[in-house]
Amino acid sequence: MNRKGLVAGIAAASALGLLVASPATAAPPIVDHWTDHIEHIEQDEHENWCDGSDGSVVVPFDVLYTEDASGTFIFGQRGSTGLYYGGSTFRSEFSWTNTENGRTYTAISRGTDRDLHITDNGDGTITIEGVSTGPTTYYADDGSRFKDVGRNLYTIVIDVNGTPGNPDDDEFVEFIGNDARGQFDTAERDFCADIIEFIG
Repeated sequence: MNRKGLVAGIAAASALGLLVASPATAAPPIVDHWTDHIEHIEQDEHENWCDGSDGSVVVPFDVLYTEDASGTFIFGQRGSTGLYYGGSTFRSEFSWTNTENGRTYTAISRGTDRDLHITDNGDGTITIEGVSTGPTTYYADDGSRFKDVGRNLYTIVIDVNGTPGNPDDDEFVEFIGNDARGQFDTAERDFCADIIEFIG
């Protein structure tokens, strides 16, 4: 998983604002308009997906996951530290479909992500404190609707593979934690039970 995939968002104007104070010798920022399509059977892609091994509800039918996402990623040096900050705007529509009956549970997400503070750990890794904001709305064929909206502060560690100015070869090392604030309708729900209820 590279840094571009982890940092899924910041509004273009805000991201450019991060880069205004770049040193005169800094390389121009990377601006990438991206799209992505994902399609797989959940049980094939993820080991133990809703198989009851962790106490979750067992889903006895194959579930097709499909996602189409797009956004703008901006990455460049910030301030006098020479450290590289990133962020992007994003929009994603994803769904889970019962391959036996065609019933679908769908979600639409949009928002921004951006790096707030970066620490060079001195060992080839960096610690990123970031923020993600924006709503995700879930829809079921029976009319059920849930909304998660607010802001999520998170901290992760990334290995920059010796190339801090190239986000494409960054590798995820560790998720340290997050703090979510807002309305999260799905937080107390059992996702695997919802899959059974809405598309079973």
